[in-house]
Amino acid sequence: MPKKTRKGAKNYELLKAFEDNGYMPLPINFDPLTGEAIGDHSKWFPRWITTLLEDHTVFEYESWQNVPEPHKLQIYTGLFDMFDIASWQKAPGTHWPRVQASIDTICSNRYRDKKYKLKLHYENAGGSKEGSKAYDSCPKGYDETKWRSLIDNLFKDEKYVKRSSVNKANRAKQLFPSLQGSKSISSQRYDQIQKTGKFSYVETWAKNHSRKGVFVNKHAAETYEKIDQARTDLQCERGTEEVDELEILGRGLGERSGYILGVGRKLKHASPILATSSYMPEPQTSKKKYEELEERSRRQEEEMERMRQEMAEMRALFLRGHSGGESSTPNGSNTNPSSQNDDHEDEDE
Repeated sequence: MPKKTRKGAKNYELLKAFEDNGYMPLPINFDPLTGEAIGDHSKWFPRWITTLLEDHTVFEYESWQNVPEPHKLQIYTGLFDMFDIASWQKAPGTHWPRVQASIDTICSNRYRDKKYKLKLHYENAGGSKEGSKAYDSCPKGYDETKWRSLIDNLFKDEKYVKRSSVNKANRAKQLFPSLQGSKSISSQRYDQIQKTGKFSYVETWAKNHSRKGVFVNKHAAETYEKIDQARTDLQCERGTEEVDELEILGRGLGERSGYILGVGRKLKHASPILATSSYMPEPQTSKKKYEELEERSRRQEEEMERMRQEMAEMRALFLRGHSGGESSTPNGSNTNPSSQNDDHEDEDE
């Protein structure tokens, strides 16, 4: 395995597990309600999708739905290479349609999130106001040709600019943040049932909007009161304490198009390619994929090492050039501002 570095560590554990599994697709489970990956290896599933997106497509399309089918096919093939999705597709009686739709939803979300991060980078570099500065501020590790094309074909497009403004205004209306993190509700549900044998969507909602037992703000607290009141009302109506928590959330949180609030996005139709795919990698195919990924990690490590050496040489030249003019405090500590900045650079590496 390649040496673990900060940049190369993104999929290090996944690649190690893949190697230990004999270069065969890793077992993966999916939640029967949402179709989302759960259990062993599930934390790597969305991360691997992001890696495949970065490798096999560009981010200048309006959404994942507009990505060309050949690009999608490469991404789905990469998923079948790394995870044993084919067994879910082939086995009778499984909830394969939900798995299909869930994979497409993750691809859509990850595509959107990556595009958003690139847009933030563009804006921080000056955006359309700075012109050439933004062109020359390609994100580290991103292809410069793709970056310039992204600016010209998407970030400068009038329709996209207008739509981004509307989305920004909508985000500003959010009453309270969620502290859920990257772990899906399905994974939280799976882990909690494994530990305690039970799970509550209502209490999980409260936990994901609290910090150390205190709601993030008054709006979150008031919303939970509505949820709790909805639970009480339903219990009175039905004459039993056992009521459907999804119904409680629906009544307490209201409706939102495309979502089951408190649970996640509603599943959409899967891509036709994924629906008809029967790709089953052979061991040698999987091993070849692994070796390609290992080689890429090795190149990333070498590039990082080269950059460290260049920074060290530049720092040494700088210190030699200023060694005669630096002033010191009585106890010998250096007060030169440039030298202090160098110390901060060491912390960032």
